Amino acid sequence: MDIERTSKGVCVDGFSAGGLKEGRYGVALIVAETPCKAAAVYTTNTMKASPVVLTAGKTSKGMLQAIIANSGNANACVKGGMEDAKKMCEMAGKMLGINPSMVAVASTGIIGRKIDLGAIEKVALKVSKEMSNAPEASTRAARAIMTTDTKEKSVSFKYKGIEVGGICKGSGMISPKMATMLCFITTDADLDQKTLQDCLTNSVEDSFNMLVIDGCMSTNDMVLLLSSGKVGCNKQDFQILLNHLTKELTRLMALDGEGATKYIEVEVSGAKDKETARKAVRAIISSDLVKTAVHGENPNWGRIAGAMGSVIEYDFEKIDLHYQSGKEKAAVVLKGVMRDLDPARKILKSKELRIIVNLNSGKESAVGYGCDLSCEYIRINAEYN
Repeated sequence: MDIERTSKGVCVDGFSAGGLKEGRYGVALIVAETPCKAAAVYTTNTMKASPVVLTAGKTSKGMLQAIIANSGNANACVKGGMEDAKKMCEMAGKMLGINPSMVAVASTGIIGRKIDLGAIEKVALKVSKEMSNAPEASTRAARAIMTTDTKEKSVSFKYKGIEVGGICKGSGMISPKMATMLCFITTDADLDQKTLQDCLTNSVEDSFNMLVIDGCMSTNDMVLLLSSGKVGCNKQDFQILLNHLTKELTRLMALDGEGATKYIEVEVSGAKDKETARKAVRAIISSDLVKTAVHGENPNWGRIAGAMGSVIEYDFEKIDLHYQSGKEKAAVVLKGVMRDLDPARKILKSKELRIIVNLNSGKESAVGYGCDLSCEYIRINAEYN
């Protein structure tokens, strides 16, 4: 597959961005030259933050032109939050010279506290004066929305003439069915709004919805996709490209998990159907016992078997279980029989590893992404305020 990595981030043709963090607040702005077709996926948490509710109403109409996003305050579970979200759209619209109805808003940070719109406006004004379509502008936008993240996440790819770019933030409070993540994606693909939405929903299901850092769900998660429609393409090619982008962003979030010392991928194959494979993967990647075993470099495969058994039925005497890092691969269980664990112990010393399970009961498979669970995770979240 000839997918080319580019350096533009969200600044693909027709888009500009900017970002700045000053004191408690960071602000990112993304704007298109013209109104764009829009698609989105939001948190499934029933307690949705005001920016999520407001932006969902706007994306349901299918068109957006700009995004304003802030870190430092979630604007969630607070009186007057909806009015504050609307005011953020109004200030961005005024600064960028576009209708506020075409501006999406997103927020991330502490829950339950009133957002300081004065501080937001001060930072946003500086950002609006330094908007650019250079790759560095995408990086600045990605950096502005970081909370407990340690690295900005900005990537872009090109395939068959189509380009897609994205930035995201997410390090903790992450579990399947969206996470404490914000993700903004831009593209030049010329597809109708329904097709864009279908493609985004499909991509999220096999990427962001297969990511677990700590099993906790936020009130503010959203993935927004804006398309300038400058390049003709077909759905299949765009889906391939979008899948590649969302999986890479997912991998970057897993690598930057709060307190993480090891990156984990879990693959379950040989399942009777796709949902069985996904359930098994999510159970393994969500298990605190599995995560702590990986952190301790302990090949305690019984925790993996137990995690799967909590959500699916399977025949243990059929399964194969391996640990892998790079080209090194160690069998832990073959057809239900435990093997020598010493090779697995060596692999578990690696910073990046895969847990591979074959149920040998079908043809479907799934992959999930996550990290280990360390004492540092507890420290970060004990002190977060």
